[in-house]
Amino acid sequence: MIKVVVKITLITVLIFSFKLSAQISEPKLLLDSINTKLNRVNDYSADVKIKLNVSFIKIPVKEAKVFYKKPDKIKMKSTGFALLPKKGINFSLAALLNKSYTSVWIKKDNVNGTVCDVIKIIPLTEEQDILLATVWIDRKKQLLLKVDANTKSNGNFLIDFVYNLRSNVFDLPDKLNFTFEVNKMSLPIGITGDFDSDKAPEKNNKPQKATLSLIYSNYLVNKGIPDSFFTEEIKSKKK
Repeated sequence: MIKVVVKITLITVLIFSFKLSAQISEPKLLLDSINTKLNRVNDYSADVKIKLNVSFIKIPVKEAKVFYKKPDKIKMKSTGFALLPKKGINFSLAALLNKSYTSVWIKKDNVNGTVCDVIKIIPLTEEQDILLATVWIDRKKQLLLKVDANTKSNGNFLIDFVYNLRSNVFDLPDKLNFTFEVNKMSLPIGITGDFDSDKAPEKNNKPQKATLSLIYSNYLVNKGIPDSFFTEEIKSKKK
């Protein structure tokens, strides 16, 4: 009887070790699972509240409408406000995972009380603006909780994803918090004229940390947004 118990225990340990080894050596399995979930969303629109915090300028909370179509088309409609950083706003994990990449499982980590798998993703195609992305994934709920990305054109940015306890069917985030570096010269033309500055920018104009919060509501998913919707503004500017 004791021998049987010992054998069962050894088998259980071996199975657990094998599963853990597979998780560590094959992060692509987890990423593929996440990508399958992300690809259920063909398009969406939502109302969004925008709050930009940066030391040298005071900007009130703005409201906008956001439109998305996979893999990476995005458009925002708002009056008197330009969003930063463009590449951070346009970040799409699905677009990244739908191209050739390699991945490495790094460790387990804790994000706001949730144990996550930390995985580094390295794109293998030259057209990708992202050089390296580190992602924090809640394996149990299959949710992306955090992204730390290094890009060719916009440096580094960090995104935190916040989900409501009563999450929607597609597990779209209720809030995104972006952290990035910005200086006064990189602000969109006209933005400093629209708002009063609390503090004068430093003479050396060194980049400073900024946070951009997007709070989403009233999602409409997979209603069918034509490609032309995302190009009509570009066409009108060329005329």
